[in-house]
Amino acid sequence: MEPFMTSTLRNTLLFSSATLGLIACGAAKDALSGDPQTSYCEAVCDWAVDCTGDSSKLDACLEATRAEDSTCADAENGDLDPATSSLVEDCVASVESDTCDGLTGSVAAQGSATPSAACVASEGDAAVDTYNAARVSVQSSGDEFCTDLGSSICAQAVDCIAGDLGSDDATDGLQDLCEENVVSLLVTTCQGKDLDPSYGTSPNASRMSANTCAASVNEADSCDIFTAEAWSPECAAIGVDAEIITSLISFAADQGVTVP
Repeated sequence: MEPFMTSTLRNTLLFSSATLGLIACGAAKDALSGDPQTSYCEAVCDWAVDCTGDSSKLDACLEATRAEDSTCADAENGDLDPATSSLVEDCVASVESDTCDGLTGSVAAQGSATPSAACVASEGDAAVDTYNAARVSVQSSGDEFCTDLGSSICAQAVDCIAGDLGSDDATDGLQDLCEENVVSLLVTTCQGKDLDPSYGTSPNASRMSANTCAASVNEADSCDIFTAEAWSPECAAIGVDAEIITSLISFAADQGVTVP
């Protein structure tokens, strides 16, 4: 009877060990198969399009950043181990709390902007290249930038003339007239410069200056566009001088409006 009992006990122990082994393997597999989470690429692209106000560039940004950072796909597919997943969460939180200085701040702020320490910890060497890819991908080319800047200048002027100062002229007509006659030379001069965005080892300081200039124009009260206060010093780098203010004031006068 004893041999039988010994054999039965041995089989029971072997079965239990195998079962425990399977449970342990399953737990290890579960630990490596978490839920999908927001990736660094998604976070930094959301940040970039929020700062520029152009959500149409989101897909291009995601494509550019995912090409730089394979961790993004792992996060989005739920394939990160718990430790790395926690690091990515900290990185995403730091991106979500970041300012827009890396895109629209001063030239010094744009030039020195880097990913947070949390993102370097989670993404490694890819953190910086991914950050720069996001910044470049959400910006227009140099030529497009200049055209958009001209439109923004005229939009501010027209808003003041047609709205704040009570002109009855059609806004669209004034916008077209301004773009054709007031800012066309500025746009041409601007397009003659190298303003394509670039960071990293070949930063384009001229484009950074242009970004700061555009931000000052967009953030000004519409009627301030007729005064020097609306234009940051960086605007001189793209050909803006006092003549543009004189032209804008003359444009308003042609519409029968005297600007303050």
